Amino acid sequence: MHDDDRALRDELRAADPARALPPASPTWLDHRMEQIMTDQSPSTTTGTPEKPRPAFTRWMPVVGVAAGLAIAAVIVVPLALGGPEPTVEALRPPLGGDLASGSCLVLEPATVAAQEQAFAATVLEIQGDTVVLEVTERFAGDVADRVEVTQVDAITSDFSGVPFEVGKSYLVGASNGTITSCGVTGADSTDLRAVYDAAFPG
Repeated sequence: MHDDDRALRDELRAADPARALPPASPTWLDHRMEQIMTDQSPSTTTGTPEKPRPAFTRWMPVVGVAAGLAIAAVIVVPLALGGPEPTVEALRPPLGGDLASGSCLVLEPATVAAQEQAFAATVLEIQGDTVVLEVTERFAGDVADRVEVTQVDAITSDFSGVPFEVGKSYLVGASNGTITSCGVTGADSTDLRAVYDAAFPG
C-alpha cells in the first residue's frame, strides 16, 4: 500500500464521527437485516388518487346526437311527405221524388238526430259536377275526412236540396249513403245550427 493511500485512510478514520462508538454486536446486525429483508409493506402516498373517468362519458355526445336525429326524423319526414292522405267517401245527392220543398215537414231535432251520419263541412272545391266537402265537425256516424257528392241541379231538382258553393260551410245529414234534404242539409246558419245543437247536445 502506498503512503498516500495510508495517509488518506488515516484522515477518513479521523473524520468518522462514529469512531468512538463500540462496534455493533453480530446478533443485532442479523436481527436488523432480517427486518429489512422481510419488510414488504407497500409504500404509502400522501396524494389523493385520481378517480378513473367513466368509460361511458365519451359515448354521451354520440347518444345525444343520435337521439336528436331520431326526433328530427319523426317531425320532418311527415312534413316532407305532406302528412297522411285524407280519407274520402262518396255520398249520393238527395233523392228528388218529385216533392216540392213546400211538401217537407217542419224540421225537428228528432229528424236530425235520426240521421246515420251528421257533420259540418266546408266546400273545398267543385270539379265539374263533383263537390268536395272538407269535414270540420262530426255529430253522428263514421264520416271520412272528405266527402264527395254530386252537385244539386237547382233547375231539375225538387228544390228541397241546397246547391253547394265553394268556401261556404254546411250542415249535412245522410242515411243509407244518401244526403237527406228537406232542410236537414243546408247552409250552416244560426237556425239550422240550433236544430243540430238540440239534436246532438254536448
